[in-house]
Amino acid sequence: MDWKSEIARRVEALPPEEQQQVYRYVSGLQGAQPPGEPGTAWAEWAGALDAESAREMIAAIEAECERVDAGDW
Repeated sequence: MDWKSEIARRVEALPPEEQQQVYRYVSGLQGAQPPGEPGTAWAEWAGALDAESAREMIAAIEAECERVDAGDW
């Protein structure tokens, strides 16, 4: 038996109130994923950044983005 049929079989065996709970849970899962692009859409960019540029970007992020200035707010 495949998993979809097994899920359907188990849900059908539940009382109606619990079937509604399952429905609400599954509906919530569908909305839980943020919109975005699939990873395959970004494949063309693989390797576009040379190693030196990547190191410079990492250094800049670590130097400037990881600090908290408590007096700034």
